Amino acid sequence: MPIIVVARLRLRDHSLLDEFFTHAVAVIELAQKFEGNLGVDALAEAYDVWWDVTAWQARPQIEAFMNAEPHKSTIGPVDHLCDEATFVDWEQDSSELPDWQTAWRHLVAEGRSAPLTNASEANETRAFPAPVEPPASVK
Repeated sequence: MPIIVVARLRLRDHSLLDEFFTHAVAVIELAQKFEGNLGVDALAEAYDVWWDVTAWQARPQIEAFMNAEPHKSTIGPVDHLCDEATFVDWEQDSSELPDWQTAWRHLVAEGRSAPLTNASEANETRAFPAPVEPPASVK
């Protein structure tokens, strides 16, 4: 059964955007080509909030991805870069990536917050607003 993994990160200071973005792009590129990955998407919101969602064939592949570079090296800088870092995963019948509202509902209900030095109150309570998605393009 496919496993969906969602991460929501918020930068603690906008001046850290370049450093964060360098890490984020590298991790997304790794996920896209990693064995067992079934899909990747990312969403940038206002106020330096960043979401990503991935679908995986099995947990051992998720663990291998998390321990692979450059992902492994990004875990430490999260404490420096973010005041909110929350993660959730769940199994679902389909390998289709969930919409952002579904991802948010799982994150708020079941998520795990990273222990951060400069954590916001919302990091502990997961009282995050629903993501604001860009309007669909008109064809």
